[in-house]
Amino acid sequence: MIAAGNRNAIRFLSIAAGLWAVLGCCLASGQGNIDFPSQIAPIFTKYCVGCHNDQDREGDLSLQPLVAGRLDDLPPQMVVAEDADRSRLIQVLTGAAEPRMPPEGEPAPSPQEIALLRAWVAHGAPAVRMVGPPASFSPPPLKPAPSEYHQVAAAVGLPAGVALGRLGRIDLYDWTTDQAVNLLQGLDGEVTAMASSPDGSHLAAAVSIPGLAATSLWIDVAQRRIVQSFPGHTDAVYAMAVSPDGKTLATGGYDRRIFVWDISTGQLRHELTGHNGAIYDLDFHPSGIALASASADQTIKIWHVDSGQRLDTLGQAEGELTCVRFAPDGQSVFGAGYDRQIRQWRLLSVERPEVNPMLLARYAHEGSILDLEIVDQQFVLSIADDQTVKLWDIDALRPLGVLHTTRDVPVAIAMAPTDAAAPTVIEIDGRRTRLDRAEWQQRRRAAQRFDRSRRIDSPSAATPTIAADPREFQEQEPNDDPQHAQAIVLPAIITGNIARGVASAADIGDVDVDCFRFQALAGETWIIEVTAAGDKSPLDSLVDILDAQGNPVLRTRLQAVQESYFTFRGKDADTSDDFRLHKWEEMELDEYLYSSGEVTRLWHYPRGPDSGFKVYPGFGARHTFFDTTPLAHALGEPAYIVRPLQPDEQPLPNGLPVFPIYFENDDDPLRRIGSDSRLTFVAPDDGAYVLRVRDARGFGGSDYAYRTEVRRPAPDFKLTLAGTKMSMPVGSGREWSVTAQRIDGFDGEITITLQDVPEGFEVTNPVVIEAGQMRAFGCVFADHPAAGEDQPSDPISIRLVATATINGQTIERTLPQSLEVQLQPDKDKKEVRVRLFTDTTRSEALRVLRLAPGQTASAVVAVERGGTNNRIEFGKDDSGRNLPHGAFVDNIGLNGLLITEDADAREFFITVAPKVQPGRRQFHLRSNTAGNPTSRPVWLEVLPSDSASATPAR
Repeated sequence: MIAAGNRNAIRFLSIAAGLWAVLGCCLASGQGNIDFPSQIAPIFTKYCVGCHNDQDREGDLSLQPLVAGRLDDLPPQMVVAEDADRSRLIQVLTGAAEPRMPPEGEPAPSPQEIALLRAWVAHGAPAVRMVGPPASFSPPPLKPAPSEYHQVAAAVGLPAGVALGRLGRIDLYDWTTDQAVNLLQGLDGEVTAMASSPDGSHLAAAVSIPGLAATSLWIDVAQRRIVQSFPGHTDAVYAMAVSPDGKTLATGGYDRRIFVWDISTGQLRHELTGHNGAIYDLDFHPSGIALASASADQTIKIWHVDSGQRLDTLGQAEGELTCVRFAPDGQSVFGAGYDRQIRQWRLLSVERPEVNPMLLARYAHEGSILDLEIVDQQFVLSIADDQTVKLWDIDALRPLGVLHTTRDVPVAIAMAPTDAAAPTVIEIDGRRTRLDRAEWQQRRRAAQRFDRSRRIDSPSAATPTIAADPREFQEQEPNDDPQHAQAIVLPAIITGNIARGVASAADIGDVDVDCFRFQALAGETWIIEVTAAGDKSPLDSLVDILDAQGNPVLRTRLQAVQESYFTFRGKDADTSDDFRLHKWEEMELDEYLYSSGEVTRLWHYPRGPDSGFKVYPGFGARHTFFDTTPLAHALGEPAYIVRPLQPDEQPLPNGLPVFPIYFENDDDPLRRIGSDSRLTFVAPDDGAYVLRVRDARGFGGSDYAYRTEVRRPAPDFKLTLAGTKMSMPVGSGREWSVTAQRIDGFDGEITITLQDVPEGFEVTNPVVIEAGQMRAFGCVFADHPAAGEDQPSDPISIRLVATATINGQTIERTLPQSLEVQLQPDKDKKEVRVRLFTDTTRSEALRVLRLAPGQTASAVVAVERGGTNNRIEFGKDDSGRNLPHGAFVDNIGLNGLLITEDADAREFFITVAPKVQPGRRQFHLRSNTAGNPTSRPVWLEVLPSDSASATPAR
């Protein structure tokens, strides 16, 4: 494939040289013996066809027939043979008619060229119908540059070696010896694109004359001969692909058209149009059913090969797209280009039109990306004009590092049809570098262990708890700097006072700071908690950890992988909802968001362009991560999606910043102790460290007292229940909830099992608070056959038992609260009943909904209205109660899921995000009507990613 970064320069030089030669011929020929292909057609190509062609009909006019000599296809009066003054073409060129062409500021024909056109028309406008380049076209009469200066414009891997395409020739370099043999030479143009047959026995090559035409060739590699040719493109071809069965060739280029050819017959099967820019890359789906095209119009299009139908257009790019590749399993497609990003879209179908959702977008390079290749079905290789070769784990596009830095601009990655040879990077000067795959798997395993979705911002729940009594220390001056730090022994409780503050700018150096020196071993975890505001002290505490020399201790580094900014409105320091971000469509749940030193995490997708993300924990005041402090953010303030780097990992150059995060905290990141500080410190090495306590504003005084405790973490949890006392009629349900307070970094799953559930009830069982989440919902639905119509039933008690694994041990606790249920008569049927069905026929109750990550499935909610004729609402982004994190009720807009006043049912959709893991979980819907009745609990079964399409089932 040709390197897109070099196409424009090559194209400009080729066109300029060709037109200079044509112009010289025109001037030398005068008005006699006018030759249309060599003298007239180039004038139209130079000045007219750029704007008035079959694809870009500016003014609804195409002059492309002029170039081909098809005068009968022109509008009437455009060229009137033997009468130049009546010819519309001559009138607009000379200004005798409006509008004068070309427009002001654009290159225009010289008087000599106009005189030549007038003479041609006066002689009867003789023309020769042409297909492809003019038959008499010849290169400019200039001495060609030496062959060593012929740049490589295309490359492809074959079993016999790497084929390189240059001006007029194709050479083959042996994989083992690197010896070159000439495959073809004497070609009439630049070899601008190549592709291999599946078995490598044949080679497709495009021979282009930029600005004029291109012919594609089918070459027998062993015999070194052309066995088929495919003319027809009216400009250079930059993209080629051969179908997996070796029977179909696709070509595309600067004329913005894609031709699909039958290789054996040479016949054109389809001409695919729709791109508004040059075609830079093509790739067949592994099944051969679909074709993907990458274009300068910043889109990738998916086409059905047999019918020629466009199935989808993949947008979101902010620059020309130069490369596209289907994943080996055919379930997604990758694209990259001038905006330096690699994107991945899930492919829902290759048979019918679908809206294929984007899964990932990653800033990958500091320059335009020129080529992508997938290796061993596990890795993605990328090259760019920043002269780097980078490796990615195909799973989540984890960066695996820079493999190589080229001396010149790389143009292609050559892959052999078999795994026998290493991937080879080709530079524009022909230099070839083989990539050693020996360490790729080791890099991949290390990156997976350090998966960015892991909660590395919290202490490990496996940290052992040491029940040591803390020693108490009274702060003693002088301890204002690390050199005079007061010695303490951990665990410790320190009481002190920030005695001096800033009265004026001149006093800044006299602010009181309290420093305490302690010893720690590598990997030890300590929790530091300051109590000041909680005891009514005016101190706004700020704590940090320094090394023995007084330098801040680095906690982690966050590499930006996407850049953004706040749109619509800013954010205060508490809000966890409506984070509106530029390019939000490219962001994914659980990704870290960095802005001005604060790090939060994306919890729930926007409901559309008029809403924003929710961030963790999804309700209440937002949490921060890596113990950063919550801050207010202004409209337009920069924000970045970031990923933590491993301690010894080198940042991957991608043109975006890397942010150091130190061990420091101003306000509690979990928002439990207000403006008091809480910090988790993990010692990176054995040695001495300094704990520093101060006022975040630089204030101080005799009443600025504090109490600081430094202790070992004791991972644990506390549960708070709501809605446990229920009263309901038969045929309806009620919801209850459980909220977890996670303590000292415990982030695991918490399971609440319902015990002693009597017959006649359907319940959510168990209710599970997922790892990293804070809340879960359950429901109790009554189908009690013994309930009377005239009087309440006896109260029913359901016990609750919570289990979790902490420090490798299973903890089981019987909760002091139970669910207390009482059935009430509803003789008048006034309560709304909520029912779920598989489809709009309402013939089958919904019991299980099955779908895979990235899929959407539909169901129907219906109501028996009872005593209400009002609108019935089921919530907004929270309308799917107890869905697993990442699954949500989709396509509900800002009004949420509701049934209007004149209806008793509606279809709704549930989407499962890519992050959701396979498993089963019950969910329900809850109405806003009296009593908040619920549906029965329904199972959502999340299938593995490679499962079949979504299916509601009994």
